[in-house]
Amino acid sequence: MGLKALSVGVVLLILYGYARRREPRVHIPVMLSAFVIDMSIVAYIEGSREAVRQAMGPTSPLMKVHLACSILTLALYLVQIGSGILKARGVAVPFHRQTGLAFLLFRVGNLVTSFLIPTHNLSYRLVDLGVTIRPPRGIEQAP
Repeated sequence: MGLKALSVGVVLLILYGYARRREPRVHIPVMLSAFVIDMSIVAYIEGSREAVRQAMGPTSPLMKVHLACSILTLALYLVQIGSGILKARGVAVPFHRQTGLAFLLFRVGNLVTSFLIPTHNLSYRLVDLGVTIRPPRGIEQAP
């Protein structure tokens, strides 16, 4: 439950950053902090669960929605950071607000679907871990 609580915290941070969007000295560091925390969560999930490898296999429709929200969130993070840098330099970026709202929608979608996915879907199969189960001595294996 720790990662989900951290993810809720990130969404709250993003909402706070959005609420302070007219104050660049607050908005920018808050949103960058949310990005760093989110990327840390992604790195942890990949390192501990091999999420990309699991996503390449058969998954439920709900997991596919979760993956789509996750990928779009990551892509829109990059769009927002890039357009935010341009805005900070005085370049007119008319799409920053609209893509920000799309980003928020997909990040919330990621959060909601993370609570709906049963945790047993994320567990490893023993075969995937290279574990071999042998019968006790004296018991013959079937041919």
